[in-house]
Amino acid sequence: MKVILLISVLLTLLGCSSLPNAQKTSTQYGEYVYQLSGKGKPTIILETGMGDDMTAWQSTIERFEEHSQVFAYNRAGFSGSTSKNEQRDGQTIVIELRELLRELHLSPPYILVGHSLGGLYMKLFANTFSDEVAAVVFIDATHHEMREICKTADGEYCVNEIPWWAKIILPDAVANEYKQLDHSLELSSNVKSFPTVPVVVLSAGKIPNGVEDTDKEWLDSQQWQKYFTTLSPVSKHITCRSCGHHVHQNKPELVTEALDWVFEQL
Repeated sequence: MKVILLISVLLTLLGCSSLPNAQKTSTQYGEYVYQLSGKGKPTIILETGMGDDMTAWQSTIERFEEHSQVFAYNRAGFSGSTSKNEQRDGQTIVIELRELLRELHLSPPYILVGHSLGGLYMKLFANTFSDEVAAVVFIDATHHEMREICKTADGEYCVNEIPWWAKIILPDAVANEYKQLDHSLELSSNVKSFPTVPVVVLSAGKIPNGVEDTDKEWLDSQQWQKYFTTLSPVSKHITCRSCGHHVHQNKPELVTEALDWVFEQL
């Protein structure tokens, strides 16, 4: 049984790389493609997972716009966005994002929404700039102990190197972020405090093909999702039993449910 966790990127990269009303701006770190839509405060910040660009939000962005102003962007390395920083670890990405928000005069506090590896990045943002965060929504986010699963099942649950054939398809950004993944996980593991803000966890509950619901690795991954609810005393956990890793795409109405709850708490 071989299951690759968290590298669900190949099939999402073959379409367009920006949303219809995308714009471009520069900061001291580089140039970034972004879209700003909707109205209201606090601004909702969308951070994609590894391998996804801003179009990953296309099917759900209206759900976010119903609640407030929404900011989506391409991280450096994806089409249209570049950075002077060679390091692509989580802390670098967080600092670049914050500078971009400042350049666009998008004042805090923010509602941070992170999918997969983007969830880990948003955890780092919330820890680094805690006074600038109003709430956090984790969508099947990457846990800082994900590498532990490599120690089970003879390492069949992880990939230590992106296959050569995948590198032909994937943007350099994916390979560069993957090279820095261990460092990003370490940074996340050192997060000892978290702002007391509303936290919603949307997690996938669909069992992958070839995996038994009693497999320890699968059960551990579910416990890792529950971990994110412990970051704040004000939290809500929504598990979608019919959803895969891209929960927000599989069942967009859960985005509405999550944000309705967040705004009730604010």
